[in-house]
Amino acid sequence: MKKILFMLLACMLAVSLVGGAFAYFTDVEYSTGNIMGAGTLDIEIGDNDEGYSNSPVSATFNSPANLAPGQSFTTGIVYFRNVGTIDIRYIFGRFCNLVEEDGIVTDSEGPGSLNDIAKFLKFVSYSEKANGSADFYEEVFDVANANAYLAFWGFPQVGYITLADLVAANPAGSSTKTGLWFFDGGNDPTNPPLPAGGTAQIRFTFELLASATNAYQGDIATFEVDFVAAQTDADLDASITEPMGP
Repeated sequence: MKKILFMLLACMLAVSLVGGAFAYFTDVEYSTGNIMGAGTLDIEIGDNDEGYSNSPVSATFNSPANLAPGQSFTTGIVYFRNVGTIDIRYIFGRFCNLVEEDGIVTDSEGPGSLNDIAKFLKFVSYSEKANGSADFYEEVFDVANANAYLAFWGFPQVGYITLADLVAANPAGSSTKTGLWFFDGGNDPTNPPLPAGGTAQIRFTFELLASATNAYQGDIATFEVDFVAAQTDADLDASITEPMGP
């Protein structure tokens, strides 16, 4: 009888070892209020007589009132400040809303005055300064790179870019990478040109072509420039939701 009882106890112990439950000590602590969110990409703009803000600046790129054929001039400076939290790698310029006005008719102007002076305002160069650089870096549009831009835009290659070309290059949503790129990665894609909290400057140089005839005396071209801050140059048009011009 004792042998049988011992065998039963042994079987019960074996079953408990195979299929039985064991208790272990545990403790629980919590991580609460977890947040995942996107940064912000935001620039403020200013010029020589208007401080930084998110409002448009005005009359920054005026030419001399007495501009003559063959004369060039450098515009006022536009200032940028990155007030967002994301580094800006590119700033993209969209020239838009061109309005041309015929000037006062003079005896020399004659009856055949024209209204397309933007075709005679040559875009000579732009200069940029970012990240506390001591000097401006100037990009001059000689025949080679002017034609490269014109070919990219699908325009006839005439060796120079005009204000008319700059405006025509920017129909809304036409394609990516139209217009002009400023800073363009600072020539070093690993070093964004305008980090969060950084500042930058840009200015343009134009020339009234010597081929402008008497028919253009007193004519005026007004235009606007959108400066688009971008994290990348990929599919830019699809990313811009704001219309051109304020």
